[in-house]
Amino acid sequence: MAEQKQLDIFDFAINAERQGIRFYNRVADRFDDRDLKELFTKLAKEEAEHVKTFQRIKEKAEKKGELHPFVFDDKDIDEYIRSIMLEGLFPSDEETDRQIEGIDSPATACAMAMQAEKNAILLYSELAGVAKDNEHRKVLEKLVKEEKSHMVMLRQLRANFDPKYAAMAFGRFF
Repeated sequence: MAEQKQLDIFDFAINAERQGIRFYNRVADRFDDRDLKELFTKLAKEEAEHVKTFQRIKEKAEKKGELHPFVFDDKDIDEYIRSIMLEGLFPSDEETDRQIEGIDSPATACAMAMQAEKNAILLYSELAGVAKDNEHRKVLEKLVKEEKSHMVMLRQLRANFDPKYAAMAFGRFF
């Protein structure tokens, strides 16, 4: 089996959060609904804060001389987590463009965003569990909480646009 390179969570997370910013901004521009625009714009801003968080930690670690401060070896990462990291949380820029063109409703946009947020929650939770540095673990745990709040917001918004989902998720009927 070919040797697999180490996965640097900082570079991955910065890129993934940037893709999230782009996705949320593009979706916000796609619809006229004010609540939808506000939520997706807010999520884009929060993803931008996540980028800054990862950049600050990476810069701090590099100042200490840790070139790859938050790297996980193969033994620390199972195949599921590896697949999320290699595939990304959000689609690539080109794939995002293609998928956004195919979004036919706000509910579909919310469903796509919810899947990315679920992957972020799972990934950051797993990585927090294997993080050797206590500060890194705390940062990941904080990000998990924020990603969970994104899920709650998206879930509520999706229910506003998808009666079947609202009935299933909340027992609401319109």
